[in-house]
Amino acid sequence: MKMIKHNRPMPANFLRYFDDHATQARDAAYRPAVNIAETDEAFELALLAPGRAKDNFNIAFNEGTLEITYTTPTTEIKEGDSTPADRHFRRQEFKLIDFSRRFQLDAQVINVDAIDASYTDGILRLALPKREEALPKVPRKIAVA
Repeated sequence: MKMIKHNRPMPANFLRYFDDHATQARDAAYRPAVNIAETDEAFELALLAPGRAKDNFNIAFNEGTLEITYTTPTTEIKEGDSTPADRHFRRQEFKLIDFSRRFQLDAQVINVDAIDASYTDGILRLALPKREEALPKVPRKIAVA
């Protein structure tokens, strides 16, 4: 029996066997998951974005729209680093890609000047405090004379 050794590259259509169409669709229109909760004093928004650098988030409020964007930085390639040109993934299930989320907010309810943001453990948290006028009123107790 004779063993034949082939040094040919793997055919491109072979890798299609490993493709996950759900992953491809997700990457095409990536939108990180968001939870929004309401308390008496504020709205709390939590956006799931693990593995990101907090300095690359951009949060802006303009004309009733809160926009959260993330731009993946382009890093300088140092000598000796592997570059995308010499790296051939056999399977790539994740990558950090840019995203943008927009939320319509009622400026009559949200105190825009007091919005606060923090990023810990892969979750971007925004506190959106309500304006004084939008807070629930405490019932006034009237004493009987």
